[in-house]
Amino acid sequence: MPKKEPTIERLWKSYLATRAVELRNKIVVHYSPLVHTHAARLSRKLPAQISYDEICSAAFDGLIEAVEAYDPARKAKFETFCQQRISGAVMDWLRSLDPQSRTVRTFEKRRMMVKEALGTDMEYCPSQADLARRMDLSIDRYDYLCRLSQLGKEVHFSAMEPPDDHRHNGSSHTWDTRDTRGIDPAVKVTRELLTNHLTKGLAREEQLVLVLYYYEEMTMAEIGSVLNLSESRVSQIHKEILLRLRHRFGAALCEELVA
Repeated sequence: MPKKEPTIERLWKSYLATRAVELRNKIVVHYSPLVHTHAARLSRKLPAQISYDEICSAAFDGLIEAVEAYDPARKAKFETFCQQRISGAVMDWLRSLDPQSRTVRTFEKRRMMVKEALGTDMEYCPSQADLARRMDLSIDRYDYLCRLSQLGKEVHFSAMEPPDDHRHNGSSHTWDTRDTRGIDPAVKVTRELLTNHLTKGLAREEQLVLVLYYYEEMTMAEIGSVLNLSESRVSQIHKEILLRLRHRFGAALCEELVA
């Protein structure tokens, strides 16, 4: 007769008694759907340069931390307890990707100078490997910094237009393939572009407050927990952001962000 898998309750009991890594990992696997749900939600809100797998990796770090720190004596349900740990781990990782950091700005400036110098010396356009070698960086480090430097760059509507040969073949509805039961993707794209425009120039902490409040639909208290701020401070930041946006763009345009 095959051996019966232990229930999650038995796994918890054994792990809390022994703190064995093998048991911890089994508990993490059991709760892994929470990670994938959180990552899927965030991947729709964040720039395309940040992949689903990268979000999952950061979220799993939070889940492991939650399993190790969980104390059932506090009467909190683990699913509730770990959500904040997962969100906090992802937010910490996102903060580490600050596209305005000195390291990234220095890298981008140096990369352009090296590319221009190599382009003059060589008879062909230098490859990524050529640039990484000249900058004395590993290809992994080079690719990582390249992705960070792309965060926050503008997306032009022209990139969404069909090729010239499609636009001049007599049809003006090349992209007009609609699902009447679904949400118009143009509405989502337009709102995201507008949001990016409105939040341009805000500090990273201010951008996170907006994303977590309006996209993740977290409460002020939950946001405070993620950002290590008091609920009143988060509320104050939120009010200051809206006042600045209304001053810059006018009340009507600002309302598009919070609609």
